[in-house]
Amino acid sequence: MAERYSLDGAEVDAVPPVLALQPYGVFSTFVVVDGSVLGWQQHVDRLARGARELWDHPLDEALIRDRVGSHLLPDDGPRSVRVTLYPAELALTSPAAARGCRVLTSSRPTAFPFAPSSAFAVRSVQYSRGLAGLKSTAIAPQIHLRRQAQLAGFDDVLFCHGDEVLEGATWSVVVWRGDEVVTPAGPVLPSSTVTHLARVAEALGRRFAERPCRPGDLTGADLVLAANVHHPARAITRVDDDLLPVDDDLLARIAATYSALPRDLVIP
Repeated sequence: MAERYSLDGAEVDAVPPVLALQPYGVFSTFVVVDGSVLGWQQHVDRLARGARELWDHPLDEALIRDRVGSHLLPDDGPRSVRVTLYPAELALTSPAAARGCRVLTSSRPTAFPFAPSSAFAVRSVQYSRGLAGLKSTAIAPQIHLRRQAQLAGFDDVLFCHGDEVLEGATWSVVVWRGDEVVTPAGPVLPSSTVTHLARVAEALGRRFAERPCRPGDLTGADLVLAANVHHPARAITRVDDDLLPVDDDLLARIAATYSALPRDLVIP
C-alpha cells in the first residue's frame, strides 16, 4: 500500500498542520520486515533521549511498539516506518510548560534486501547542526542546503567544519580504506546505521574507528558511504570537483552482509 499516517493510533490523511508547523519534536526511522526491525532498542532509546531532553517526557516503549504494530497490516511487505514525537501541549512563548506526548506514525513501501548504489555526487559546505546529538524535527536548514546543492547539479550536501568532514543532510559518512573503516568524530548525529556498519566491517575483516576525517581521507579511500537507514550501501562518487574511487565488489558485499544482520522481532 501507499504511504499511511496515524496519529496516536488513529488514521489521519496527513501530518496535522499544528504539528507540521511545530519544529519541536524528535523522530526515528526504521525498516520493518515481517514484523522485525534492525536495532529496535536503539530507535526506542533515541526517541526516549530526545523526548526527555526537549521536554522532559518519559517515553513508554510499550506504547511505541503498539503504535507501530497497529499501523501495519498483515499483508504488508517491507515498509519504512517513521515515529515522530511532539509535546501534546506546547506554547512557543513558554516551552518550560511543555507536557504530554503525541505520536505520529507514517510508513511507506520500501526495498529490502538493500541494494548497492554508486551514483551520488555531493557538494561540501561549511555547516554543523545545532543539537547535533538529537534527531529533531527542526531540519529546515539541512533541507535548504540540500536544495541549493541540487540546484547546483549535485545530489546532496556534505557538511564540514573547518577542514573536518562531518555528515550529510540526512546521512552519515563511513570511509573504507584498506583494513580500516572510519566514521567522523565531532558534532554529528549518532547513527544506528553506522553502528550496524561497524558490525559489517568486523564481519568483513576490517577494524572500525571513530575519529576526525578530512577531505583527503575521502579521496584516498577505497569506498566512501553516504549511509542511512534506507541506503546503508550508497557510495559517494564525487565531492565537489574530486572523483572518488568505488570498489564495487566491496560495496556489494557490504549490502549483502548488512541485509543479513539479525533483526529484532517487534510485531509478532
